[in-house]
Amino acid sequence: MDFTANAVAYYERRKCALKITPEQSDKSRDFTNVLILLTIALCLGIYLIVTTVIIARDGITFIKYAQRFETAPVKTMVEEAQHPGYPLLILTAHKITSFLPQSTSIMSWVYCGQSATLIFRLFAVIILYFIGKHLLGAKMGFWGMLVLVLLPKPAEYGSNTLSDWPHLCFLTAGLLLLFNGATNKKWWLFGFAGLAIGAGYMVRPECALLAFVAGLWLALQFLLPERIMSRGKILSALVLMLVGFLVVAGPYMKLKGAIFPKKNVGQFTANSQQQENSAEDEQVVSKSRVSSFTPRNIAKGIVKLAGNIGETLMWFFVPAMFIGMYKWLKTRKWYEPEKFLIIVFIVINTFIMIWLYCKHGYMSYRHTLPMLLLPILYVPIGLQELAVWLQKKFFGEVEPSAAVNRNERFWFVVLFLIGILICVPKWLMPIQMQKQGYRAAAEWLKANTNDTDIIAIPDYRISFYAQREGRMYKEGSIPDNAVYVVKILENTKDRTMLTDQSVKIEYEYVDKTKRDVGVIIYRKP
Repeated sequence: MDFTANAVAYYERRKCALKITPEQSDKSRDFTNVLILLTIALCLGIYLIVTTVIIARDGITFIKYAQRFETAPVKTMVEEAQHPGYPLLILTAHKITSFLPQSTSIMSWVYCGQSATLIFRLFAVIILYFIGKHLLGAKMGFWGMLVLVLLPKPAEYGSNTLSDWPHLCFLTAGLLLLFNGATNKKWWLFGFAGLAIGAGYMVRPECALLAFVAGLWLALQFLLPERIMSRGKILSALVLMLVGFLVVAGPYMKLKGAIFPKKNVGQFTANSQQQENSAEDEQVVSKSRVSSFTPRNIAKGIVKLAGNIGETLMWFFVPAMFIGMYKWLKTRKWYEPEKFLIIVFIVINTFIMIWLYCKHGYMSYRHTLPMLLLPILYVPIGLQELAVWLQKKFFGEVEPSAAVNRNERFWFVVLFLIGILICVPKWLMPIQMQKQGYRAAAEWLKANTNDTDIIAIPDYRISFYAQREGRMYKEGSIPDNAVYVVKILENTKDRTMLTDQSVKIEYEYVDKTKRDVGVIIYRKP
């Protein structure tokens, strides 16, 4: 009898010990969700890195910056237009992998840049999942992140030698700290948010916008009667955030003599150097410089912004994003930190995008990605609303039941899968696949020219991969000291014009998918 009683008591104790608390279940669900998202993002990222044909133009600038930074950091920061954060990450990755074979090759620098970007994309995925959970709950946060992970353009930027995802990682870290600090009245978290925003500023200057938006919210909280924290905590939070930001970003601003030295904005010393030596910026601006705030150009900027948003979301997810945001925002009060920060951040970014287009003549998908990062999380809410509409459309108004809920879930899954299937062909396409000729020309130059030969090139990536000194040229102005000239053939007329010059063609690449487009290398007469 005693044995039986002891056995029952032991069983009850074990049952209590093994009982899973709601908090443990929540952590387990978060771990599983994050693991799934990281696995998908990692596999997709590695695939894109392995299949990359040629890196982005700005990637060359970042790698050369990192190489110069190793020997002369201060001089490099003064002379270069780009911010030093991302080149420093590339250099750090290169130092870590220095024990590997061929660690000094050009490709090792390329892979270090791509790997650093991918690692920070993975960090950002974790942070964004918890932002999504904070805003929408774990379930919708997971589905929203799954959409973001699988969108082709954000995935491509996460496997290229670009600074976007390192910047977004620090930006989202700052946002998460601001949300938690404001909603939980932990004013000291604003100091850590300032540090994160400062680190993001060192990668890309626009990260400082988050400090401005957060400061605006704190100022309104201080002045208006409806507030979340006491005025003393609000003032302390504002001071801590600014101090944290300036501790990281202040020395660089002082060194460059401007708040935003890359665009020469907020200059406070006469010696501020602005050298726009980013190959991408030079080429884009030279082709299309608007520099005019006329109604026509503003309208064109708005159209360009709408196009960027649509292309990033594959157009299919655009209605769902707007529906989801509207449904969520209408239930929130304006002074709540989440609603205020999201709306003001998007609005100010919109004005900056129009300014960028009108002032400098360009607006890339990379520029518009930060303002879409949080709205994308609302796509599942919009898909859910569309699923309810489809259920009513096909089955009419019926009383809620388990069968109706199953049908709504069915339509949700169908809509989600349609969107993902639209994405598949895009992210299976290798990065810069249309630039096969550039890589082929670079390989020929590396194998068939001398180390001292100077190459006239239309794109710095060709000479970079060829490991030869390159000189940019325009039609009719080939550098005198160039030995070889690389010409991109846009159409058959270019081929005819080159033949008329009676030059000896050393190498020719023809794109198999477009017979009238290719690359020709000839030796100067």
